[in-house]
Amino acid sequence: MQIGDIIHMPVVTLTSDWKRQDYYPGILKGELLGMASLVTITNEINPFDVRMGVFVLRQVFRHYPNGTIHLLAVQAQATDQMPMAIAFYGQQYFISVNDGRFSLLFDSEPEWIRAICTSVHTMAEVDAYVKGIRAVVEDKLNVMTLPAEMMTEVNPSPVSEENYIMGQVIYIDSYGNAITNVTRALFEKTGRGRAFRIYIQGPYTKIERMWHQYGGVRPGELQALFNSAGLLELCIYLGNLAVLENVSLYDEIQIQFQ
Repeated sequence: MQIGDIIHMPVVTLTSDWKRQDYYPGILKGELLGMASLVTITNEINPFDVRMGVFVLRQVFRHYPNGTIHLLAVQAQATDQMPMAIAFYGQQYFISVNDGRFSLLFDSEPEWIRAICTSVHTMAEVDAYVKGIRAVVEDKLNVMTLPAEMMTEVNPSPVSEENYIMGQVIYIDSYGNAITNVTRALFEKTGRGRAFRIYIQGPYTKIERMWHQYGGVRPGELQALFNSAGLLELCIYLGNLAVLENVSLYDEIQIQFQ
């Protein structure tokens, strides 16, 4: 090999609820040495919160190159009925438990999905990731996996009527901003340009204006805007909405149109 030559290894991303003190990421890194390059998206998903893990991975996976292998390691203990699986979608690979989470992660059916056969023991989850990655990297999917059907799960959606939308906080970022499941398209279709009020935590805290970007108001003022993902985001300029307004993950928000 000449000096300056680059060995291109597949990229593997990790989205998990494994914390800094856990040894699981260390084992995974060791197993992947020389086979793939591990990139951590986050290990700070709330424990067992699959929906939060799905939301984070859904926002970022399109920014990775074709052929990337994504691990969703949140509450990922496989069973005979819900095995660990590999799904191929958008020219990328996804490895996690086939318990319905893939249907929340993708906008449509994956091109294919295959089950990973593993034994049941304390490190079965990490072993399944390594086996799945190896099956992709070594082009042994037909040998190391079996065809499977994707399990489905209903994704909680906003409820809308002629003058009303009820949504839900689906993510709170590190600044305390609350991202909801209300899309710009739904807001505009229901509102039809009418005046509105957004209620957070009951009828006492309300927002009556939509901003195009964060800022441009007094510190401590409530704001509502549509973020880069097209989702309604509620925040306090230079403040923490979640703390100051006691907003929690999966709280309901209400929008009323005049």
